[in-house]
Amino acid sequence: MATVSNSTPLIALSKIGKIELLREYFGQIYIPKAVYEEVVVNGGILYGAEEVAKADSLWKM
Repeated sequence: MATVSNSTPLIALSKIGKIELLREYFGQIYIPKAVYEEVVVNGGILYGAEEVAKADSLWKM
């Protein structure tokens, strides 16, 4: 199953070191460009920025 994610689960699960739970549960996670920019570009050093930036193409939209 594939799903689209907003920033909240990406940030929250990154904060507790469990971001992989999204992929384990859904398989494919699509991250819209606006969410990517919010978490990675605007988020800078905040939780989730590094994990989302490193996500492979199956995570991005």
